[in-house]
Amino acid sequence: MNSATLEQVLAATGYLPDGQPAAGLRLGAEAQSSRRGRVFTPDALWRSASSLTIYFKFEQSVPSEDLVSQWRREVWNEGFAPLLWVISPQRIDLYNGFGAPVKDGDAQRHLIRRFENIEKSLQQLDELAGRLAIETGQFWTQVPTVDRKTSVDQRLLSDLASLEHDLVDGKLARSAAQALIGRVIFTQYLIDRQIVSATRLKRACGYTVLPAILRDRSATAQLFAWLAQTFNGDMFPPSSVETTPATHHLKRVAEFLEAVDPQSGQLNFFPYQFDVIPVELISSIYEQFAHAEPGIGGQRTEALRNGVHYTRLSVVSLVLDEVMDGLSGQESVLDLTCGSGVFLVEALRRLVYLRTEGQPPTREVIRSTLYEQVYGVDISEAAIRVAAFSLYLAALELDPDPQPPQSLKFRPLIGKTLLIGDARSVERHADGKAVLTTPTGLKQFDLIVGNPPWSFKGQAGTEVRRKTRTAGVPAQPRGEGLDFVLRATEFAHDQTRFGVILSATPFFSRSGTGMAAALHLMRALAPVTLVNLSNLCSWLFATATMPAVVLFARHRPKQRADQVTVVQIPWTPSGARTHSFEVAPSDVIELSLEEIERQPLKLKAAAVGRRRDLLLLAELTSTHQSLSDQFALLDTKFSDGLTQGKPAKQTRDASEMKGLEFLQTNDMQHFHIPNNLPIYDQSSAQWPRSRDTYRAPLLIVKEMVVGHPRALVAVANRDVVFTDSFFAASLPSSHKQSAHLLAAILSSALASWFFGLTASEFGIYKRKLLMRDVGFLPVPDLRASAKSPAGRRLLDLEKVLRKQEIGAQEWNAVDEAVFDLYELSDADRVVVLDGLLRAGWQWEDGREASVVPSDSRSEMVAYAQTFLSVMNGWFSARNKRHMRAEVMDLPRGAALRVVRFVVEDGPGEATISLVNPQGELHDMLTRIGQRLKVKIATALSAERELRVHGRNELVIIKPAARRHWMRVAALEDADTVVAESFLGGDV
Repeated sequence: MNSATLEQVLAATGYLPDGQPAAGLRLGAEAQSSRRGRVFTPDALWRSASSLTIYFKFEQSVPSEDLVSQWRREVWNEGFAPLLWVISPQRIDLYNGFGAPVKDGDAQRHLIRRFENIEKSLQQLDELAGRLAIETGQFWTQVPTVDRKTSVDQRLLSDLASLEHDLVDGKLARSAAQALIGRVIFTQYLIDRQIVSATRLKRACGYTVLPAILRDRSATAQLFAWLAQTFNGDMFPPSSVETTPATHHLKRVAEFLEAVDPQSGQLNFFPYQFDVIPVELISSIYEQFAHAEPGIGGQRTEALRNGVHYTRLSVVSLVLDEVMDGLSGQESVLDLTCGSGVFLVEALRRLVYLRTEGQPPTREVIRSTLYEQVYGVDISEAAIRVAAFSLYLAALELDPDPQPPQSLKFRPLIGKTLLIGDARSVERHADGKAVLTTPTGLKQFDLIVGNPPWSFKGQAGTEVRRKTRTAGVPAQPRGEGLDFVLRATEFAHDQTRFGVILSATPFFSRSGTGMAAALHLMRALAPVTLVNLSNLCSWLFATATMPAVVLFARHRPKQRADQVTVVQIPWTPSGARTHSFEVAPSDVIELSLEEIERQPLKLKAAAVGRRRDLLLLAELTSTHQSLSDQFALLDTKFSDGLTQGKPAKQTRDASEMKGLEFLQTNDMQHFHIPNNLPIYDQSSAQWPRSRDTYRAPLLIVKEMVVGHPRALVAVANRDVVFTDSFFAASLPSSHKQSAHLLAAILSSALASWFFGLTASEFGIYKRKLLMRDVGFLPVPDLRASAKSPAGRRLLDLEKVLRKQEIGAQEWNAVDEAVFDLYELSDADRVVVLDGLLRAGWQWEDGREASVVPSDSRSEMVAYAQTFLSVMNGWFSARNKRHMRAEVMDLPRGAALRVVRFVVEDGPGEATISLVNPQGELHDMLTRIGQRLKVKIATALSAERELRVHGRNELVIIKPAARRHWMRVAALEDADTVVAESFLGGDV
C-alpha cells in the first residue's frame, strides 16, 4: 500500500469523489502546512464548514502504540478533530480525537474501530465514517463516545476554573489570580514552542522548568521581570510584576502544571500542549472567568448582567467564513465589544493568510497586520488585556521562526488598537480620539464583527438608552444589541461588511417597537442575511436567556439591494457533541424588505418555516380577519389573569372577586374546566384585574404550552377568577357559541401551525403564547362559521370532548373540521399537519423523531405520493404524459435516501414501487451518475440535497433524516421542479 492507496481510501469514503477533493479536503503539503505539531504531520485532512477536522495519516508499517498516542494527544490538544485515521498496508484504525489523554501509550483506550482487511472493509468504513456519514449525522448516532464534553476546551476551561477558584479561596484577588494564570499560560506556551529554551530559563532565574520556578517566589519575580523586559507589549507591563503573588499561590499553579491533585497530592498525567492548543481557546478563558465570579446575594454575575456570553469557536468560523469570503487581506477589522478578542484573533490569522496567499508569512506581514488592521473596544480592562495577550500569542503562532526571544518585542496594543472604554463614547476620550478619528471624522473600517451584549437591564436601563438615542431612530425595547450595531455603522462606509451575533428577540417578536427597531437596522444595512441559531441555544449560548441570530450585511455583493435572506440552522443530535452546524438549501428563504414591512409575521415564519408555509400564511391573513379585530367588533379583548403576589405586594383591592371559583395553574384540561374549583377568599392582591375580566362566557387560554404543541383552551360558562398562568376574553352572552367554536379552533393543528410560525416566543425562545400571538390568528367570521356545516360539526365535537379523554382519532376529527371551516386544499392540509409536527420539535421527543432515518415503506412512500400529486396535476392538463415513482429500499442505516421519478408517455396512474437497488448505496449512486452523466459524489459535496434531471427522469437524493422527507418538502420539491420545467419548456 502506498500514497496511491491512501487516495483510494479517500475516494471510497467520499472525501475524494470523482478524483477531485471534496470541499474542505487538503492533501500532502497543503494538509501538513495547515497545522503545527511536534511529531504529528497529516498526509490529508478534511475540514467541515463548522471547522471540524478529520486527520488521515499513512504509514508503510503499523506505527507503535506510543507513537500513535503522541499523535492523538496532539490532535486532542488542537480541539477541532473528532477523528484520526491511521492507515497502513495491514489495516485502518479510527481513533477518537475528542477523548482526553490519561497516560502515555493510551491509544487503544481511544480506538473506535479497526478494519483489518482493507479491500473488503472500505464499504463498512464508508458507512461508519465516510464523508456522507459525517455530514448527514449517521456517524454520530453510531459512535456516542465521540463527544466534545471530553475535548480539550471543556477539560482546560474546567481545570482553569478550579485553579482560579483555589487561588481566590487562598485570598488572592480575583483579578490578580486571572493575571497570574494568564502569565503562566503565556510562559508555558513560549516554553512548549521552544521560543524560550531551558538554557534561557536557567540564565534568567536559575531553573530549567516552569513549575520549579513557580515554587521559588524570588525566581518567579525574576522570570516575570525578564519576560516584561523581553517581550514588551501589554502582556507583561511593568505594573504586572510589581507584586509577586504569595508562595502558596505560586505553588498551587505549579501543581496545576505538574498535574498534582491538590486534594490527594497524587501526580497525574498532564495532557496539555500549549503550543498546539488554539489561541482562540485561550481567548475564551476570559468568558469562563467572567462567568466564574459568583453573584452577590444570589443575584446574577456582572458578566450575565452585561450580556457576556462565551462565543463558541464554531460560530466565530461561521461569521468569518461569510464576511471574509473573497477579500484581499488588506482590509481593516473592528469589534466594538471585543471581549477577550476571539473574533480578532481569528480575523488576524485569516488576514495574514489572505495577504500571503497561503504562503509562509514574514514577520513583517504578521506585525503590520496586527498593528494596522485589527481593532477592538471593550469596557472591561481585564477583557482587553486578555485580547492583547491572545493577539500576541496568535502573532507568535503565525511567525515561521520566532527566534531569538530578544527580537520578538511587541509594540503595545492597548491604547493603540485595543481601547478600554464604552463603545458609545470611546472616541471622545484621549486614546479613542487618537485611534478612531481622522481629520475628516470617524475612522472607517472594512469589516465589523462581534458578539455585543444582549443584556436587558430593566425599565431603568431602557430609559437611559432611550434618552441617548439619535432622533428618528427607533429604540430597541429590550436589550441593547441593535444599539451597538447602529453605533458601529458610524465607523462604516458603504461597502463595509457586517457579521454580528445578536439576540433574536427584536427580529421575531410581535412587539411593534422591536420590529420597528429591527426594520430600521435592516434598511440601514441592506442587503442582509439573518441566521437563526435559536434551535442551538441549549449548547451554543447556554448562559443566555434569549435566542440568538447572526446578522450579516453587505457581505455578498451580488444580492439584491432590498434582499433579506433568512437561514434556519436545525437542531441535530450531533450539534452539542461536535459544536457543528448543518444547513441544507431548503433551510434558506429569501424575502424582500417590502414583504416584511407589509407583513411582519413573515420574518419569523421564514426563520422557522418553509416557503409553502409563507404562501398559506399570506392567503389566510388576507382572507380572514384576525381574532383581535373580531374581538374589537364585540368590544372585548384578551386580558391577563390575577397575580396574587407576595404578601408585601398585595396592595390592591380584590374584594370584588371574593366568593368566585378560582382556576389555578394545573386545573384546566383541553376543553374542560372542573366543577369543584376552590373559592377565591383573598381581599387584596398584587394585580387583581377588573371584575369584568372574569365574566362568563370566558374563552380561557393557558399561557404555557405543555408537553405537545396544541394550545390548552377551554370555555367557562360561569364567572371564574383565573391566575396569570392564563389569559382570557369575556365574550357577550349572545356569543357563547362563538367562544366554544374558538376553543376548538385554537386547539387545532391549524392554530399550532400558525403559532409555531408567528408567535413571539413559542418555537424560538420559550414554549409560551402571548395574548397578541393568539390575537393575530386569522379566523373566519364567527357568526357565519357557527352556522356552517363545518362549524356545527366543530361545536358538536367540542361538546363531546369536554367530557372524555382525547386521543389521536379525536384530534384528527377536530383538525379536519377546522380545515373544512377554512376551506383548505389537500396541499394546504399537508402544510398545516407537517407544521404541527415541526411545532412539536420544541420537545425532546419531537426533536429526536425529526432526525430518525426515514422509513422507505411509510415516510418515503408518503413523500412520493405528495410529490406526484403536484406533478400529475400539471401533466393532467394536457393528458399526454404521466409520472410514476420508484422508492429505493435502502437499509435503515444508509446515510441517504433516494427516489426516482419517471415520466412516461400517455395518460396513466401515478404508481409508486419499492425498488431493491443492486449493490450498496455507493454503487447505486455511481450507476445513477453514469446514466445521467452527473458526478453524483462531487455534487453531494456541494449540496446536501440533490435533484438530478435526465431526459425523462428525475432523481432526488437527500440525507436520510425524516425532516428532509416530510410531505411539505415534497410539495416544495415539486414546486421547484415545475418552475425549472417551465423555464426549460418541458411541462
